[in-house]
Amino acid sequence: MKTFFSLVNFVIGILALLIGFGNLLFLSNNPTGAAAGAAATVVGVAFLWVATAAMFNRSE
Repeated sequence: MKTFFSLVNFVIGILALLIGFGNLLFLSNNPTGAAAGAAATVVGVAFLWVATAAMFNRSE
């Protein structure tokens, strides 16, 4: 179950990072788009952090 949780968080984190970076770098024509990209990037980093913390936590 821990592996599935980590995998789901990892996939969601990667997708959020792709959306966030895409919005920041390529699609941001206004400050609102850049802010949404920054928010999506922060969400993606948080999901990746939770996934790695769950993967490397030794307690069951």
